[in-house]
Amino acid sequence: MSRLWAVVCLCAAIFQTYAKPLLIPSKELHSEFLIEAWKPNAPSIVVFKDPNCGYCIKALQNLERYQDFNVFMFWSPILGASSVAKVNDIFECSDPLSLDVFSAVVNRQPVLCNDADGGKTLRLRTLNDAMISNYDPNSVPSYYFGGQRVNVSSLERFQKDIIRNIMPVQLDWSRYEPIRIDQQGHQGLANAIVFMPASRPNKVDVAALLKNDIRYNWYIAGEQCEASACDQDIHAKASSELRLLLNVTNTEQPTVVINGMVIQPERYAYYLHADVIDTLQGLTAG
Repeated sequence: MSRLWAVVCLCAAIFQTYAKPLLIPSKELHSEFLIEAWKPNAPSIVVFKDPNCGYCIKALQNLERYQDFNVFMFWSPILGASSVAKVNDIFECSDPLSLDVFSAVVNRQPVLCNDADGGKTLRLRTLNDAMISNYDPNSVPSYYFGGQRVNVSSLERFQKDIIRNIMPVQLDWSRYEPIRIDQQGHQGLANAIVFMPASRPNKVDVAALLKNDIRYNWYIAGEQCEASACDQDIHAKASSELRLLLNVTNTEQPTVVINGMVIQPERYAYYLHADVIDTLQGLTAG
């Protein structure tokens, strides 16, 4: 029980409010801002750093802690004219996250680049500044997950606790993309399905609420179908298949599944926000 209570505490520590999600960087557009190669199934974090920030420099010396995430890093010179000048120098380089740039920042040395490509550096500076404008960070380093500011240590602990407390069922989640909620390219820490009651298979307001809980990749299983009728409706086919695979037989009340494990209602508080729980409890059939 103490371990599960820790999950509850971490939920509160990581996500205090439902802020409107900000721009989520993509591999296609922002790949030059990844600190490591893209990991297809890993969640993404956005971090803003100032090259003159001591805590930022310390974090650059401990990049291995981010190995389970895709980390997009952007330079935000909020500490004065010296920082602005150094970021200007960084964007004279073709790679603003190169080892040479990191070395110069960590050792508090001038950033010198001999490989400048005017067109590329302008494009990267434009992308960097667009993210700064969109997020408007007022401190550094600052970390964001799904467009919401987070404490990275708490995020890491929450991820480990989910893995520890829920034994995942191996599913080919790509098969169920038709019923996945659009979260603007965001990748959560776990996969969660809400099986809707038969009387309310298409609850739009539930989807709008769920997508704000960015810890999860959300799926809504609604309509069902039988035999050949499934070929005509990919949403119903995906929903029916998941019900069968996960042995979800209750069609009178919503059922929540996280990483392939059915979560009993008495345990909702460990994994879901209160307003999500209230909404789900109101979705009884009839």
